Amino acid sequence: MVSRSKTRRTGKSAFTASVLPTSAGLKQFTNGAGGHPGFTFTRYWWEGDGPRAGIRSWVEKKLAPGDDPVFGRAAKWEVLIPDSAPADYADLDFLLERFDARLQPFERHVFIQVKITLDPGESWVAGYERVRAYARSHFAGQGHPVVIVAHVPGTAGSANASHVHVVVLNRSLGINGLGEVNHRLCSDKGNADAWDSWQAHLSFCSLRR
Repeated sequence: MVSRSKTRRTGKSAFTASVLPTSAGLKQFTNGAGGHPGFTFTRYWWEGDGPRAGIRSWVEKKLAPGDDPVFGRAAKWEVLIPDSAPADYADLDFLLERFDARLQPFERHVFIQVKITLDPGESWVAGYERVRAYARSHFAGQGHPVVIVAHVPGTAGSANASHVHVVVLNRSLGINGLGEVNHRLCSDKGNADAWDSWQAHLSFCSLRR
């Protein structure tokens, strides 16, 4: 038992350390199904039972990865939603607010990110549109909200290749809003599915040229 006199001298409760919750951390794992040239698949989950900070700050960092007011921002970004989803979810602030507020505390999986390096022999806009079509077909077309972000480091004088981040939230999105969690998406099978679909998309694009 903690003495009353000790508690008065310190001015703190002896139980403070035991009742303060620890925050859950956002963890990641990359290329569980194997690596592929110019294609990186990373899945993210919450580890720990404490409060979660949400994913807003993580997404906003993708939109503004640098400090420079001009060159530190993404070249382009947008939200893709399924055809049956309410239009409100196309607004990034609304989407993130609802997603962070509605993720059940027992659910660990959060989202996946596919990073695709663009072909240096064509404009980044052309490459972006190709990735966008893929993201709309494979992810939004299967019922998921997607945030797609283009980074063009060359505009800031960097030698790093232009690339597009495809951030896919793990919950379905339909006419009634956010729905069930897709556990396959956040797995090695989801990794393999995304790669196979990207290869099929590239083959289809080649046939149209």
